[in-house]
Amino acid sequence: GGIKALNNVSLSVAPNSIIGVIGPNGAGKTTLFNIISGALLPTAGEVIFKGKRISGVGPARVCRLGIARTYQLVRPFNSLSAMENVMIGLGFGRAEPLGKKERVTEAFKILKMVGLEKKINHAAEGLTLVEKKHLEIARALATAPQILLLDEVVSGLNPTEVVRTIETIKQIQKRGITIMMIEHILKVVMALCERVVVLNYGVQIAEGSPEEVVRDEAVIEAYIGRFEDGQEKAHARNRQD
Repeated sequence: GGIKALNNVSLSVAPNSIIGVIGPNGAGKTTLFNIISGALLPTAGEVIFKGKRISGVGPARVCRLGIARTYQLVRPFNSLSAMENVMIGLGFGRAEPLGKKERVTEAFKILKMVGLEKKINHAAEGLTLVEKKHLEIARALATAPQILLLDEVVSGLNPTEVVRTIETIKQIQKRGITIMMIEHILKVVMALCERVVVLNYGVQIAEGSPEEVVRDEAVIEAYIGRFEDGQEKAHARNRQD
């Protein structure tokens, strides 16, 4: 009886692609990820993964089926080391957990891929923001996902850190992992995404290539904004250039 966080949203994701989800704050982007990952149950509709309905099976089952996610506000086990954080995913987040010796080897490979090989024994609480963001990605990768949901992994990072994170995401895709990413920084979307879905007040207002989407009049009005007399309109709510 309240606001519809999502309303008739429908999309498909091709294997090994990168799809972006953009829109102003409150558009329903994270709610979409919560539904896909099993944290929320949709009141209508369904989520289909590899031909099977997964709505309602719960987040643990969704994860073991091959869909992992990160959070905009990082959620590491603060008192544990980076290695231990990843080991938990390797031991409990996979459909087929690895043995202890295999977990150590795989954890190091994952941490090296995200640039944390020199911080394996550092407690998560002592890492910088960008390191925590990359640890968040590493923990998700530890579950051996086929689809990785990235929720604003570059928010709060400086330009150098953004470039580094873009390269990390490209490396993940090269491993054959499909990526859906929520992002406010349009240059990241333009650099990575093959397709973009735009949400506004829970409604899907556009879908297409990044170039098509940024020229869409509805998207310009709802999210990107226009330049008038050198000033960007207030429609560009909370967007970072």
